[in-house]
Amino acid sequence: MSKEILLEIYNEIVKMRRLQEIGHRDALKKELESILTTEERKRIWALSDGFTDTNTIAQRTGLSRRAVQIALRELQDADLITVERRGYPKRNFDYVPPSWRISEESQL
Repeated sequence: MSKEILLEIYNEIVKMRRLQEIGHRDALKKELESILTTEERKRIWALSDGFTDTNTIAQRTGLSRRAVQIALRELQDADLITVERRGYPKRNFDYVPPSWRISEESQL
């Protein structure tokens, strides 16, 4: 298979995934809210981008590192995040409800 065909297939898969995620946002939010019961825990989800480490997440949420690790373990057990690099959690679904997003100012 040519590189162009593989790229076209990949782009179609990405579109289908986005469409599925849009269609299931309410169910995903409900599942997340069953685990993420506080504003700080919801910020953990928002910061779990695969590039932010648990120490930084703890600082930005105002939680202890251990509290962050516990929440991440619960999310991982529910198959909502993965940790490909030790200490760098990543959401399995690229959806963060608008009210859970972290402003740039609060990240500094």
